[in-house]
Amino acid sequence: MNYSELTAAITSWAHRSDVAAQADTFIQLAEAEFNTRLRTVDQETVAELVCNTRYTALPSDFLEMRAVEYLGTTISNLTYATPEFISAWRTASPTGESKAYTLRGLYIELLPNLGADDPAIDGFGDDVLPFQSGEVELTIHYWAKVPALTALAPTNWLINAHPNLYLYACLRNAAIWTKDDRGIERYTGLLQGEWDAIQRKDVNRRFGGSALCVRAA
Repeated sequence: MNYSELTAAITSWAHRSDVAAQADTFIQLAEAEFNTRLRTVDQETVAELVCNTRYTALPSDFLEMRAVEYLGTTISNLTYATPEFISAWRTASPTGESKAYTLRGLYIELLPNLGADDPAIDGFGDDVLPFQSGEVELTIHYWAKVPALTALAPTNWLINAHPNLYLYACLRNAAIWTKDDRGIERYTGLLQGEWDAIQRKDVNRRFGGSALCVRAA
């Protein structure tokens, strides 16, 4: 199934021609729900970041972080800390290589600080000394947003793998729009069945039936 086939199916299955003009809205609402609920192997993405200021922009499709690898003297996983903890820790003037990270909106911040003590350079105001100079390389592992379906981008991995999820989510949104309570109930049940099937499939793919490896203390 692709974008045009999905929009045609929404009209056909809803048995109402007036929903056709709302198809894009139904798809966008469905994708907003997918990005809230889905965390599957297919969404796991790796990106390389080069940080040279206090705040570094995350990828545009960033949804949620899994891990941050610091490519310093040795490769290590950085510890997540809350923004409040980072701010308090920074007052202790930590030095050396990156030890932790936090997320501030669509940016990642490292501790110790990176960049120059000049707001004209990094655009975020004065940095607090001491700070690391030069560049820090990171590999981030994150869940990416589901690519939006449009007429110009008619397919994505999710509709290829789970067309029913798209269809049922859009039809439930159509039922909400038409105030069809029975349709809402019907498609909510069908949609839940798809969520359950995707979760089972993801667990099987992630672990592959193998026994879990337990690290000795």
